[in-house]
Amino acid sequence: MKTLEKARCPDCDAELEVPEDAMQGEILTCPGCGLELEVKQVKGGSVELQELGIEGEDWGE
Repeated sequence: MKTLEKARCPDCDAELEVPEDAMQGEILTCPGCGLELEVKQVKGGSVELQELGIEGEDWGE
């Protein structure tokens, strides 16, 4: 599997190998801390990751 430049986890700073065919919106898991990260942008061989924010249900509270 070919990979793009290495990306770093914003939480634990572990190095992630991002697949060459990664697309915006794809979810990756950090091998160091298990944090789920969303691919925000793939541009020129580099990738921007952001912590996946899971929004809870709003029950009108």
